Amino acid sequence: MRVLIPDVQFDGEPTVEMEAFEGKASFDVFQAKSGSEIPDEVLRACDAILLWHIVDIDPAMVAKLDNCKIVARLGIGYDRINTAACGERGIRVSNVPSYDVTDVVNSTIAMVLALQRGLLSYHEELKADIRKNWAWEGPPALRRVRGQNFGIVGCGRIGTAVAVRARAMGMNVGYFDPYLPTGHEMSLDLKRFASLEDLLGWSDAVSLHTPLNADTTNMIDTAAVDAMKGDTILCNCARGGLVDLNALEHGIRTGKIGGAALDAFTLEPPAPHPLLDAWARDEDWVKGRLCITPHSSFYSRTTLDEIRRDAARTAYDYLANGIWRNGVNTKDLKE
Repeated sequence: MRVLIPDVQFDGEPTVEMEAFEGKASFDVFQAKSGSEIPDEVLRACDAILLWHIVDIDPAMVAKLDNCKIVARLGIGYDRINTAACGERGIRVSNVPSYDVTDVVNSTIAMVLALQRGLLSYHEELKADIRKNWAWEGPPALRRVRGQNFGIVGCGRIGTAVAVRARAMGMNVGYFDPYLPTGHEMSLDLKRFASLEDLLGWSDAVSLHTPLNADTTNMIDTAAVDAMKGDTILCNCARGGLVDLNALEHGIRTGKIGGAALDAFTLEPPAPHPLLDAWARDEDWVKGRLCITPHSSFYSRTTLDEIRRDAARTAYDYLANGIWRNGVNTKDLKE
């Protein structure tokens, strides 16, 4: 068996993957930014692909996958994989929804709290001059946590776990998720909203936990920002394409958004943008209002190994035993 890892996100040899394949595979490992950087002969020869989150598996790449039988995505989201094109060629696509998502959940809460309690502002001010700036006034997004309205967009596994933690901190929790059955809110005893606009108008803080697809791309656009309550904290530890950076800049400038925490971007590292440039320069209008991390909300050493092992084992189980787990393109599959 020959396995391709096109956009590796770890150092050293693929020892975890080798173990999962029981020593029965060879690995082609690249740190590519696009599929064009992978030699055609490697693409045509691979039996499986273990994909991180940098390279797009688009129709052009799929056309070269003469031997590939499965693509396993190391994580939950699979928007970088053209599942229909894979299905047309009989290539199965799987994700890894089974890893411990509490790192994402806890990062979400931590990023919101960092803004709500002014931790970023205090840190930067005291680092600049600990004596002169020893004062509690100043953080622009600071507020009491208890009693805040915390809105969740997408109440799946991660969204539900975030809701539990937010409520434990004394926040009022509500959510919007049109894909869940009627009465789902009863099982969680949460406030449910019929529209995104209604949720945004109620929330003091909003956290996004949806996949990226045609319905959710740029769901936080200018209209969504204008529907916000005002001085709202926005957190995105899901997919970068959910948030339009132009709309986010508009929201911070107008006061609709009091602070934003971003762990994911459409392009990573993100492309230059006026909002990010102003943040890097510490301009007054955005200072203390933006918390950015490098798509790391999922990360811990333990979680990384867990995801690597599960993805590799998913691919191996199909190649060696015909067992397909966590399939996401069943409806597109052509045998």
